[in-house]
Amino acid sequence: MTLFYDMQSRRPSLYVPPECTGRERQTVTIARLIAMIAEEKKDPMPKWKRYYLRNRERILARVRVYREANRERIREYNRNYKRARQRRRTRRPGQTVLLAEVMPCSG
Repeated sequence: MTLFYDMQSRRPSLYVPPECTGRERQTVTIARLIAMIAEEKKDPMPKWKRYYLRNRERILARVRVYREANRERIREYNRNYKRARQRRRTRRPGQTVLLAEVMPCSG
């Protein structure tokens, strides 16, 4: 006997459901279906990770194009981010007194 396994909703059926016409599906035997269900229960992967792995090359290509086109904006963002992190790090309660004493001397 052959079953249809809807890869998006993760449900088996005896026939192709009408709402699944555009979705990815797989034709499997009952034995294979039982193995697939056991495998998914053992190690479920989050939905975002399944999507990422399926579309990894396309996503990485898009990121590469964006980085090439916006080098200066990315450099400026990283510089501001690092500066903000450094400021946040120096504003700890024990260090503020030291900074207030050092600031007049360094000018």
